[in-house]
Amino acid sequence: MTQPLPSTPAPILVVDDDPDIREALRDILDDAGYTVVLAFHGQMALELLGTMGQPCLVLLDWMMPVMDGAQFLQLLRENPLYDTVKVILCTASGRDVPPGAQGLLHKPFELEQLLAIVADSCG
Repeated sequence: MTQPLPSTPAPILVVDDDPDIREALRDILDDAGYTVVLAFHGQMALELLGTMGQPCLVLLDWMMPVMDGAQFLQLLRENPLYDTVKVILCTASGRDVPPGAQGLLHKPFELEQLLAIVADSCG
């Protein structure tokens, strides 16, 4: 009799146009044991969703080329497959949490703050 494979947690989708931020988030979250998928802008993130399955969390930059965070969030919420995925806005702007997002991380953010949000969302 074979042992069941341990379940792997759903991936975290990081959507940010800044390569340094994307890589830093991937390194931090990889080291914490999470699977991370990176997207450079909202359009790429939407395309990745079709292949990666439902993420446990989206860390979303607001200002990006091609498709910004507002457009991505609106399209995500319109899709019944992803309308309940937790989205945390990561931004340097002084804005409030937009409708459809569940939280806000102001850049630069503290490592402990990031990991607490991820642990709460992804276990």
